[in-house]
Amino acid sequence: MAAKKRARKKVSKKQAKVRKKSRAKKRVARRRSDEPLIVYIHGIGAHPPKEQFKAEWDLSLFGCDMGDRTRMAYWTDILHGSKRGKKAAAVAGARQSLDPAVLLAEINVDPDDERALRTVQALADYLAFDGGQALPQGAGPGTKALPLPRFLRRPIAERLLRWFVKDTAAYFFDQQVRKQIKQRLIEQLPTSGQPFVLVSHSQGTIVAFEVLSELSTRPEVELFATMGSPLGIREVQDLLEESGFPLQIPERIRSWHNFADRLDPVALDAGLKSDFEPRGTINDHMVVNDRTKDLLRFNPHSSVGYLANNTVRSVVHHAFGFDSAGRFVVARDVAEGFAGVGVRQPVLIEALHPGYYALGESYGELKKREKAQPETLASLSGRIETLADSVRQEVRERAALQGSAPDAAESAARVMPLRKFVSARLTSDEIQTLACRPAELNVYAVWRSAEKQKLISRSLAPIKVDAARTSYGAEGAGVTWAVLDTGARFDHPHFVSNDTIIDVLDCTTADSTPVRITTAVDADRDGHGTHVAGIIAGESDDENGRRMRGIAPRTRLLVYKVLDDNGFGEDAWIIKAIDDIYRRNDTGMGLRVHGANLSLGGPFDATVYGCGYTPICQELRDIWRQGALVCVAAGNEGQLRVQTNFGETNLNTQISIGDPANLDDCIAVGSVNADKPHLYGISYFSSRGPTADGRVKPDVVAPGERIRSANAAMRPSGRDLYRAASGTSMACPHVSGMLAAFLSVRREFIGRPDEVKEILLQNCNDLGRDRYHQGAGLPNLMKMLLNT
Repeated sequence: MAAKKRARKKVSKKQAKVRKKSRAKKRVARRRSDEPLIVYIHGIGAHPPKEQFKAEWDLSLFGCDMGDRTRMAYWTDILHGSKRGKKAAAVAGARQSLDPAVLLAEINVDPDDERALRTVQALADYLAFDGGQALPQGAGPGTKALPLPRFLRRPIAERLLRWFVKDTAAYFFDQQVRKQIKQRLIEQLPTSGQPFVLVSHSQGTIVAFEVLSELSTRPEVELFATMGSPLGIREVQDLLEESGFPLQIPERIRSWHNFADRLDPVALDAGLKSDFEPRGTINDHMVVNDRTKDLLRFNPHSSVGYLANNTVRSVVHHAFGFDSAGRFVVARDVAEGFAGVGVRQPVLIEALHPGYYALGESYGELKKREKAQPETLASLSGRIETLADSVRQEVRERAALQGSAPDAAESAARVMPLRKFVSARLTSDEIQTLACRPAELNVYAVWRSAEKQKLISRSLAPIKVDAARTSYGAEGAGVTWAVLDTGARFDHPHFVSNDTIIDVLDCTTADSTPVRITTAVDADRDGHGTHVAGIIAGESDDENGRRMRGIAPRTRLLVYKVLDDNGFGEDAWIIKAIDDIYRRNDTGMGLRVHGANLSLGGPFDATVYGCGYTPICQELRDIWRQGALVCVAAGNEGQLRVQTNFGETNLNTQISIGDPANLDDCIAVGSVNADKPHLYGISYFSSRGPTADGRVKPDVVAPGERIRSANAAMRPSGRDLYRAASGTSMACPHVSGMLAAFLSVRREFIGRPDEVKEILLQNCNDLGRDRYHQGAGLPNLMKMLLNT
């Protein structure tokens, strides 16, 4: 009897478990049915295949593949995929196709239809440009010029005339085409009570407006987003009203947000709130299309450029209930480059490893994976190599698919495995493939390999280095410092006498590890790195017989060329150098590189990265925690030239600290006058804090105005050995040299960067300026040595 009760008890537990799971599934199903669906509808022109184009919009707007939570109403094949469309496109490529009559004939619209001819002519006039080169025949003196430089007006106008006018004419004057395109959108809308968000671009906004105006039984639209919309053009509004669509906001729209770039020719009449009834209820946003910022791939009408814009993202994310700060695979600044068909952009692919959430992974699944794959340097290296092989394979397969040479594509992609990243130059197609298979390929995130540049715009006494040399012999002996810059002329007399430079290593090549530079003249064709290195260490006489000494003249320098001959570089090149430092210090025999100087930097986008958590910051944090000090120039963005009603003027700016100077585990250095720092204070160009997340930066300031140091462009005759330069680039190596000198005397602090930074900050001379301008003040090497 008792056994039967126990059996019944066991059965009831199983049943309870099954019922519990069933209830949970129902809750999930209910929750999913309540989640808004996003429906996309694109605009003019020929576009990639549907799934690829949808993924492009997903990644631009959300940073990850949204699966069945988004749908695309795809209609490009109706006008551009058929024989008729291909023929029209071919004719549109010829000059005569800009004649409205020819254009109408090619899209099967009667060219004798006066209304159609008049409308197409008006639209062509609207998009045409001036300067005696009016594109459409018959464009009169009232033709509107695009607000662009002449070299941009022509290609933009021609492209939009071929696409916008042709596609718009086909839509309004070919009823079969109109019906087909509208049906594509209707098929993607939810039929149940599920709320939805409708995101539309260009001519897609016209289609969406008409469909929403006709709906009576569909669920309400949480958000109607229009980007680069021609709905403000008078000729388009006339066509809508003639077709029975009054300029009224459809009843089922809860919220309408319209986004337009001032340079977008299709949306030049950008404001819609005064055109549609009830007036004033549409939210108009003037935004900068992210592709407007890119002169090389300039396109202010780009759909992905709009989707990657912060304002567009925040509005759509809010309506969709999407966590903007949540997990993404493709960073926003990478998504900005998607519209450049076939264009390769430099990226850093971060490998998924224990401790990182995979997309959609639960905490329990993360812990299981951590247990199954404990992290070691060897396992990380193996995973990076595997990821690099996968990227190469994807590049080759994609090239073969497109009829290109796989070997040439792999060479152009420049795939390089680094310590924690894979660096590559990938097309939007290749990036999308990686982003849509992150778990399979062990991809955590795809970041932009951001551009960094050199920071240029009597110095021993202010920081008391001369006194420390006399009293303590603080000259940097036995200390090695890395200089990450444009390289250095190792044959310069300033470096020869003390064998100052150990090596100059090139990180700008396609090799995965730095390559030694053996020709002196090739070691620094820019000269910035030579100047920076000469401030830290070395000594020689100038042409007038004066002794020129670095801050710590006997410090040995390991120089990495991470910026090209024009002073520009990528994060990937800098990371390659940092990885090499990490490997040298990971030998278990004590530090071999005691510090690093980075007189370089770049802008910081707080919408993509946490402040101080860019890929380059992550790498610098690793070598800091190994025990190496890191000194970074704060930046030269302290003053900007701005246009006012009274002309141009200079404006000093707060929150202008660059990246990677915003890293907590580093010493960010601003600039002061070298001769009278207490009187003149902070240099006008020196970047100011706080950081984007509110921390005090710079940490300290040092002499950075008119600093004389080694000149890479010295003459063979021995003249022009030294030159003067200004900038936080010059201030930073003063602090690097100070710290090298300090460690050479107080060797017990080697490998203890946090304590050394604290000693540095506690022994500064206060200049009486704002903390966000001066940090702790002007360092004092004598105080540092006396108080330790």
